[in-house]
Amino acid sequence: MRESAPSTLVETQRLLWRLITAPEGVRPALEGEGDPEGLHLAAVIRGDARLSAVERLDVYANAYFFRILEVLAKDYPAIEATFGHDRFHDLVTAYLAAHPPTRFSIRYAGEGLAGFIADHADAAAVRDEFPWASDLAALEWAIIDAFDAEDAPHLTRDDLARIPPEGWGDLRFTLDPSVRLLRALWPVNRIREASDRGAPLPSVEREDTVILVWRKDERVFHRPLDRLEAACVGLVSEGATFGSVCERIALEVGESETPARALALLTAWIESGLLSSGV
Repeated sequence: MRESAPSTLVETQRLLWRLITAPEGVRPALEGEGDPEGLHLAAVIRGDARLSAVERLDVYANAYFFRILEVLAKDYPAIEATFGHDRFHDLVTAYLAAHPPTRFSIRYAGEGLAGFIADHADAAAVRDEFPWASDLAALEWAIIDAFDAEDAPHLTRDDLARIPPEGWGDLRFTLDPSVRLLRALWPVNRIREASDRGAPLPSVEREDTVILVWRKDERVFHRPLDRLEAACVGLVSEGATFGSVCERIALEVGESETPARALALLTAWIESGLLSSGV
């Protein structure tokens, strides 16, 4: 409990930070500071006939919240489109109360939204109405992550041409740093695709889905993978050799079809920019 107004600049800065970022608002936060009437705050912030010290600080607190709301609406466009502005506002309010930002960059403000929707009691109504919402939030965050991933040179056909035939079995490919492999219980890629087109959001049925997310030429792409390609990309991400990848393909299509399928996958990966040149 605070018994007097802050006496140093550092104390003042910390007090204002706590009050401005308090999810419940300035006045309830003042009660936790032991200053329910805002008397000590008035010694720091001057009020006047138009606005009290608390009301003045509320201006900054509201601006802080709405800036985060604006950023999260851009990070999660399909979630915002699904819920509508008012319900998205309520979701963000509940989320920030449970997960106030802890980093200096606003870029990370929404990193816990998928987990919040999946597990938090305050998101139970959201889960009941939109059981796929946490998967959709996870996809949208993966898109943000892929966009911000570090750059790396892409593997080319010329790179592969320099590898001797006897070296292919032990060859290990490296995925581009932007690649994200999302395992979802719902085909939420369809919802995000519709949102990107500005089309009505589709209804979806539960379906185990593996979604590949990656960046190429400053654009982020995503697409669902069939079972075989998902398994092969997973092996590559674990550092498996190309020989092991081919063995997995053979289990699915048989040895006679393996070379053609392996070549088709490798060609598609190279053309999409999924592999970096660090082989």
